[in-house]
Amino acid sequence: MTWHDIVGLHVAVSTGKSGGVVPLKWSDVPDSLRALTVRMKVALDSTAPVEIAPSWLGARALVSAMGGNGNRIRLGGALAARLSPEALDGVLAHELAHLRCKHLELLLAGCTLAALIGIAVALAIDVPTAARMLLGGGILILSAATLSWLAEYEADSVAAQFVGYDLMARTLLELRDSGFRTRAEFTHPPDGSRVRMLHSARRRHVRCD
Repeated sequence: MTWHDIVGLHVAVSTGKSGGVVPLKWSDVPDSLRALTVRMKVALDSTAPVEIAPSWLGARALVSAMGGNGNRIRLGGALAARLSPEALDGVLAHELAHLRCKHLELLLAGCTLAALIGIAVALAIDVPTAARMLLGGGILILSAATLSWLAEYEADSVAAQFVGYDLMARTLLELRDSGFRTRAEFTHPPDGSRVRMLHSARRRHVRCD
């Protein structure tokens, strides 16, 4: 079964149920996902590695506080309906790359450091308290957005090393053309920018081979 078949089946079954999220067992998902997790050396939850959010337009890696055995991928049914099976493979590889690179943990550490720097800078200058708060908060927000964008670029590049640069480029183009993200966001750069960065990463990868 393809991801479209799986999502369609479980969205239909979940109609009328509360909670809005449908956990999938390993037996419910394509064998290709298990193979990809092995190749990428990423651990997902042993019971329910994937969650389907029927009406959600997005995808996300969910990091468990218990470690790799509790990690999951949440896939939005609304997003799956807009993309081809190949693009869904690219989306899942991208989310697995976030887990492989420990982006959430690095983002939290980076934001903590940025907050401390913001406080230090705000205390070091002689300006009204309101200005200090704005300066400190601005440093934190800018740092968080920058780190998040860098994590997205890296996840695209890492995923491409396992599923192919051509597939990841097509995935990003489908996301752009589907209207999923029409402009830059706080956590995500525009998809056109991601395509350009992916091509740049590909050229660097070729030079290193």
